[in-house]
Amino acid sequence: MKTMSNNLKYFGGLTLVLSVAFFYYLVASLQAQDFGNIWLIALGFGLLLFASGLLLGYNDSMRGSRADLGFQYHLMTFIIVNLVGIPWLMAGLGTDSNNLINIACQCVPWAIGLAIHYYFSSKSIKGVSKEEIFD
Repeated sequence: MKTMSNNLKYFGGLTLVLSVAFFYYLVASLQAQDFGNIWLIALGFGLLLFASGLLLGYNDSMRGSRADLGFQYHLMTFIIVNLVGIPWLMAGLGTDSNNLINIACQCVPWAIGLAIHYYFSSKSIKGVSKEEIFD
């Protein structure tokens, strides 16, 4: 990410605010052992992130560039959510081995998905293979 568009910065700020709210309510629900609304909180968080990324990405001024905006938004989400979530979960729930395993279970599949996203975005420019463009 050599340059960040204004929309990507707005998305980063919104992701930060949503992540703080999400982890606050998640840890509070887990500590109170109120497991009934956790899926609603997680679903709302995911939908809000998806909708904001979709809207801000669609209206992004960098959309005409060769860069894969989807990957940039995906990377921004991964970094911010994990920078907020990991310390919050460790502080709020303690640091026993189960929590470390849970955190790894959150980060590892997402990191693999991010790596796959990067791999496929580096193979093409705007969905067109490099061989087709540069032949």
